[in-house]
Amino acid sequence: MARKLGGTCGVPGYDDRTYVRVLSATERDGHVMPLEITWVDGRRYPIQAYTLERVVGRWDYGNVVMAWEVELLGRARRMLYWEGGRWFVPRRYCDRNGERAMGEPA
Repeated sequence: MARKLGGTCGVPGYDDRTYVRVLSATERDGHVMPLEITWVDGRRYPIQAYTLERVVGRWDYGNVVMAWEVELLGRARRMLYWEGGRWFVPRRYCDRNGERAMGEPA
């Protein structure tokens, strides 16, 4: 049985995730490019830039989590994760100014 990685190795725990819709493209070599995030409330943000930060787990164990750092609107940076066909971001209710974070529910 595959060991779940939520809450370990820098991957957010299962209760600390906000699942999002991501428009992505996959190259012939398997390289995945996230292009746009749609938050739970329906707001859509194009991804301006991204870097694949790391891949955690092992494909042969079936517990791979991929992590990207993405830039939205030229300034907002978020971590974006993929696990088992689902995309998510770490749950965050307030930004640095104490206001509701972009894309998070009220």
